[in-house]
Amino acid sequence: MDKHIEELFEQAQPFDEGELYRDPEYMRCNNITFDLEKKMGELYGPEAQKLLNDFLYAYFEVERFGCLHYFCQGYLAAKAEEKAP
Repeated sequence: MDKHIEELFEQAQPFDEGELYRDPEYMRCNNITFDLEKKMGELYGPEAQKLLNDFLYAYFEVERFGCLHYFCQGYLAAKAEEKAP
């Protein structure tokens, strides 16, 4: 990945400071996630709850690469559009 694009990605507004973070549908989905985490701990104990948390952390790191990909594609599309007559 181009270092410049990675630097731009890091400078972008964090998700939790953006408009979508306050979207009711996002909040609903996020609440479901926390409810399921709590239920996992109640049903299977703290070890399973920790395993779920570790999985989610790793999964979100993988998802970050997807976000970086789409950010890069948007950047490249904007540059191409800039050059178009």
